Formats: sequence, structure tokens, C-alpha cells
Amino acid sequence: MKLGEMGRRAAGAGGLAWWGAAAVAVPIVLTLGGCEERRASGQEALDETAPRDHTAPPQEAIADTTLQRMAAELQPELERRSGLEAKFRPRVALSDSATLLRYLHEQLDEQLPPEKALAITAAYARLGLVPDTMDLRAALIALLEEQVVGYYDARADTLFVRTHVDEKQLETVLVHELVHALQDQHFDLDSLMRAVSDDGDRSTAAEAAVEGHATLTMMEWQLAQMTGSDADVTALPDLGEQLRGIDLAALGDGSLPALQTAPRVIREALIFPYIGGLGFTQRLWKERPGRPVPLGESIPMSTEQVLHWEAYADQPPDLPVAVDFTVSEPDAWEQIHTDNLGELGIRIFLAEHLGGEDLAMVAARGWGGDRFRLLRADGNEAFVWVIAWDDDASAATFARAAEGAYAARYSEDGADRRVTVERADADGKPVVRILDMPAGVELPADWLPARFRLTVP
Repeated sequence: MKLGEMGRRAAGAGGLAWWGAAAVAVPIVLTLGGCEERRASGQEALDETAPRDHTAPPQEAIADTTLQRMAAELQPELERRSGLEAKFRPRVALSDSATLLRYLHEQLDEQLPPEKALAITAAYARLGLVPDTMDLRAALIALLEEQVVGYYDARADTLFVRTHVDEKQLETVLVHELVHALQDQHFDLDSLMRAVSDDGDRSTAAEAAVEGHATLTMMEWQLAQMTGSDADVTALPDLGEQLRGIDLAALGDGSLPALQTAPRVIREALIFPYIGGLGFTQRLWKERPGRPVPLGESIPMSTEQVLHWEAYADQPPDLPVAVDFTVSEPDAWEQIHTDNLGELGIRIFLAEHLGGEDLAMVAARGWGGDRFRLLRADGNEAFVWVIAWDDDASAATFARAAEGAYAARYSEDGADRRVTVERADADGKPVVRILDMPAGVELPADWLPARFRLTVP
């Protein structure tokens, strides 16, 4: 999965007034992009909505002149704070629940069709991160329908706001989504996400850049409204560090059942782009003049770069190696799913089974690239995973943690499995190879160890 595949470009914290004297509810802002290829000419007048040759907004979404007026008033300040000048004014409209639900189903059908959802669920169930009986699509629909208050449809260049949004939240929703509209005009969010769709970790990093930039701009605007000053978030302490470890489920009062019962990996996928991306963008603005937008040439290439500034900023930057399996699956075995976890995914896996967030952070540090594949034959599953590391010490730390995580994972599950965790070297990089097999089932001797190659950038 791209961690984001569990909620890719799907939801996020759209109003964390964390500095206020009183806590506020945490509305979730949907940012689903359309899937059509298109580009604006950039020549449309700002006082007109941009005519586009693509899908029009749903008929049920009735444009509201008050929303359009509010958006027009907010736009100049958001251009200044976000560092993105508008090429045209995005449409703004209301969306009822039926329209939203139809839109969610359309997006899932395109981005996460049933067979792909089953494959992702199987892979993450083998890692012990979700139940193997989980209906991923249904869970995501329930979660998003429960949380979403606004979304930007890139196909229609239209910002939709739910009809039930509280008036006090309305401007905040508009601010966040207007930033996405500006991002889309300059960087084509749909094409951006398509370009990294086969690399789960890189996809999550791109998502963090998109959402972190919008969230930081939104927070600065909120702070300015609250203080009556021209707020500057770069003068504040590290926001990402202050908010690290926040658990949306813990903020609920029982009124958010889908969120509160979602597995850890889904909750983490939901919040990381907003909190991790927020901290990354704030550091980018602090360190580099002119408030650069963390997209285009400035986009982070891995969750490691989002999590650790030096991995991004050092020259040369710490780029992940590509791990590619060089042999096809053995006879009678079918590959069900392949992807990577990245540093963030490894953290979640270790924390889930070892119970310690700090230990998981330490053991995931030094990640250099990874790839897994889930194979199946006659009802048996084999999970092959290769992780490259920056140095021997990092590889050794992870190998010990992985052994403990798998021991805990299967002691809870009761499954009769055989897991081997081996260290090796490949192309000058230390690697850890993990094979998770049913006891008594063997892969062909000439197929093991899983052959692979590393491509160093």
C-alpha cells in the first residue's frame, strides 16, 4: 500500500486550532483529485471562473454566491501566504451528502478498484496491520463520509463544501481547499500523484508536501485571525514536533465511530500528510527564503525526507535506493501485491507489534529503500521483504526489532508460521531480507534467497 492508498489524497485535519484557549472539533478536509489529464492555459482572467474542457460539477452541487464571495475575499491573502499566484478563480459550490457519496465511490472505483483493495488488504493483513476480513473500500467510505467537510475536485476545478458545515468552520474549509486549488493550477495535482503511484513511500511523501503546505498556510491564516496580527508561522517552534504522535481517535467523544475503530495504519495514513507535511513545510520556509512551495523541484522524495530535514537538505540529499526483484514468482505461486513501506510504514509496523513508538522510531532510522511482495499458492501465503539500510548499525538495529515484532505478531495470531530475518550486503549496501512462510511449506531451493538488485541514485 502506499500508506496513502488507505486514504490517499483523501482526508486530513482541516482546522487544528491547537493554540487556542479552548479545543475545537477537528473537521476532516477531503482533498481528492480527479483523474483526467488536463492542463490550464493559465491565461484565464481572474475575475472569471476558468472554462475547462472536462467534467462539469455535478448538477446537484448548487453554486452559492456567498461562498464565491468569501472565496474571492480570501484569495489575495492566501496567494501571499502560500507563495502561489492564482491563474484563475476556482469555482466554489455546495455539495450534499448524496453528491459526496457518489463522488467518493467514483474516486475509489478509479484509484482503488475492488481487486486492488483486496490485494492491499491481504498484504497488510500478512503484516498484522489490518484484519484479513476487512472490507477496505467500505471502511474508507464510512471514514470519509463521517469526516469530510470539504473537497477540491481537480477535474472540475471546483471547491465543494458540505451543506452541513458549521458557519464557524466555513472559512477554514475554504482556506485549506483554496490552497489546493492554487497548487493544482501550478503543479497539476492529479498528474503529480499519478507520476508516483507505483511507489508507495514516495506517494506518501508527495501527499505530505501537498497537504502540509495547505495546512501550514491555513494555520498561519487562522493565527492571524485569532491574534489580529500579520502572523508568521516561521517564528513559531517546530509545529510538526509539537503535534507528533497526535491520535485523531483519541480526540473523539464517541461520535466518530469509523475513525475511532480504524486500525492504526489507517489513522496514521490519515494524519501523517498533515502533521508530518506541516512540520516539513515550516522547516522549508524557515531555512530557505521566499517561502518555496514544496512541490515541483522542491518535492520530498521519501517519507524519510519528510521526517528528517537533513535527509532532504544535505548535499547530496539522502535519496532512497530502488529495490527490484530480479526473478518472477516460482511456479504455482501468484504474486498478489508488491510495493514498499518506507521509513514511515516500517515505524508503524514496528510500533504496532512492539508497542513502543520511540523504539520503532529508532529501529526505522537509517532506512535506505525497500520492496516487498506477497505470493500465494494453494491457499498458502509467502511474504518476501528486502530492506536496504544506510549502514550496518541501522541494519542490525532493525533486524533485532523485526525479529521481536514478528514474534509478537504471530504469538498474538497463533498462526503456524516460519519467519527468517537475515542480514546481507548487496551492491555495497547492507540489507535485511525477511521471509514469512507457513511452517512446512517451502519455496523452490533455486529461488531462494529472493534475488534482487539495488539501483543507487
